[in-house]
Amino acid sequence: MPGKFYRFAGGTDMLPGRKKPGARRGSNRPRAPAPKKATHRQQELESIMTRHAKTGILALAGLLALGVGLLASQWLLPRPPAPPPEIAGIYLPAPQPLEDFQLVHHSGRPFTRENFHGHWTFLYFGYSFCPDVCPITLADLNRMRQLLDDRDAAAETAYIFVSVDPQRDTPERLRDYVTYFNPEFQGVTGAPEELDRLAQALYVFYQRGAEKEGSGYYLVDHSSTIILIDPEGRPRAIFTPPQTPERLAEDFLKIRAVAMP
Repeated sequence: MPGKFYRFAGGTDMLPGRKKPGARRGSNRPRAPAPKKATHRQQELESIMTRHAKTGILALAGLLALGVGLLASQWLLPRPPAPPPEIAGIYLPAPQPLEDFQLVHHSGRPFTRENFHGHWTFLYFGYSFCPDVCPITLADLNRMRQLLDDRDAAAETAYIFVSVDPQRDTPERLRDYVTYFNPEFQGVTGAPEELDRLAQALYVFYQRGAEKEGSGYYLVDHSSTIILIDPEGRPRAIFTPPQTPERLAEDFLKIRAVAMP
């Protein structure tokens, strides 16, 4: 019996077992939904998150660069100078070496700027016939040395009395005068032109007064400052009166800590 034909709606004849023309295989499978387009709000959020991520990366890179720079500066850049200490006088932060001079030590040996090297020196200008300020100052320096000795700092100091009266202050007289206050004290003097060279470099004034008729006695006006010389032979401080041994000792320790750390 010949195959049967079936008529579908619309007049299309099909054999049994054949599909309707135009139909695709698998057309009855469910299709995946098409991706939805991002909304404007989502685009804004994504843009903000991207910017924040970039900002965070740049900030981290900046912090790393700053850290490297600070670390390098510790090694490459010079350290800032320490602030000057507060003292009862004038601190000299950038001292210059003294010009050479030639004086005579109370032992008879020459005394030059080389004698300042290797220790701190307290220098005082005066004369043995001084009736008031010189013996008071030498007594204060002796007391200050005792205070420094209690702090194990006296051994690195020297004390020099510069006589501005070479006519009467012979080396022998100077030795007896300064060692009366302390056996470690030293006296020096010399020719007027050599005394002038050292005194002018340290801003010290002195002037001989008039001699009393027939007496051979006269006074010498002079500065009453105490000059501190550092171990390299440079003036570091000028202590102005009035002074006390306690204040001198404290100021010296401050200067030593700053000048020679």
